[in-house]
Amino acid sequence: MPVVALVNLLFGIGFALIARDRIKADGTFATPAFPLVALHAAVIVAPNAHYFYAAHAAWAWMYWLDPDKVSGLALVPLMVAHAVLVIGGWYGGAFMIRRGLAGALLYIGGAVALLLLVMIVVGIGRLSYASDYAGYDARTGISPFAVKLGWAFSVSLLALFGSGIYVAIELGRDARRVRAR
Repeated sequence: MPVVALVNLLFGIGFALIARDRIKADGTFATPAFPLVALHAAVIVAPNAHYFYAAHAAWAWMYWLDPDKVSGLALVPLMVAHAVLVIGGWYGGAFMIRRGLAGALLYIGGAVALLLLVMIVVGIGRLSYASDYAGYDARTGISPFAVKLGWAFSVSLLALFGSGIYVAIELGRDARRVRAR
């Protein structure tokens, strides 16, 4: 899920930008900001990644990699990697904010968003196709909404963005409390 990996990185960067007042005042791992980000990564991002790599592996790899050639043991590191992208985006963003580089962080976030947009445009044919790895080459796939994949992806996106919006709102409230001190 290279596209979702970039989304996860953007979430981490965005969370850091929203919580920049808390980060400046109390550091990277300040409560309640960091625990909210970590919960989003551990409770929403990691299980979603695990599901798609386990249940829809060919689609998750965008048909670029044969999942039969990837060991089942790779599921856990892949799941952790997606969570680490959120926390890494947060940590990198916090590092830059504490160094006074919030403007540069905005440019980095914009560059990641642009890369995400390019990947979606280039890979839209792959993302809108449900099949296995061999079936993609043979063009025997169907619409993702004709099978569980489309609905699972919709629910996954709702969970990811719902949790992200909740965390963003709470980080914004916390930042206002810090500014009011």
